[in-house]
Amino acid sequence: MSETLVQLLRDRMGPLLTAPREVAATSPSEAGNGDTYRLTFFLYRVAQNSHLANAKRQPIGTDVVTRPPLALDLYYLLTAYPFGEEGDRIVNQQRVLGRAVQVLADNTVLEGNDLEGSLADRWKLHVSMNTLSDESSDEVLSIWNTFNETPYQPSVSYLVTPVPIDSTDEIPVDRVKEREVHYERITDRRRSEGE
Repeated sequence: MSETLVQLLRDRMGPLLTAPREVAATSPSEAGNGDTYRLTFFLYRVAQNSHLANAKRQPIGTDVVTRPPLALDLYYLLTAYPFGEEGDRIVNQQRVLGRAVQVLADNTVLEGNDLEGSLADRWKLHVSMNTLSDESSDEVLSIWNTFNETPYQPSVSYLVTPVPIDSTDEIPVDRVKEREVHYERITDRRRSEGE
């Protein structure tokens, strides 16, 4: 999923990002002072999607089923970094963050060729800004507090859901090979009982 988000921004940020290495899936503490990166995605929380926790088993062929994919909610921290000439660094940072938020707002559903790796052409994922409550702001600040030596940079929290993790557990099953059906008319039974 991280590769998908990074590639989406690389493809759609236009002239604000001139080199692929300017956006990456990495921690803000690894990104340093922004000399290399303009944007980073940092996966900071993984949770099971409670709405899809009881999905049914899926058939593989005629005599094997597998458990349903584990559906996850992934929480990302999108961070922009200052860059450019001394007087333009903060403005450049805000332009890049604004454009990244715009790209993600225009692509709230990712499917088909938008997805990378094993997700491609199989799933439909939803991307949304994580602004359900004040807890989101507190969560972003608490994440930044873990990066002791890294100065705070403007960041936005995003939720990507449901991200599937396929099961490798295959369960053999016996299919119905033969069946018997017994029937009797109600009128025939009443006659035999003497009615």
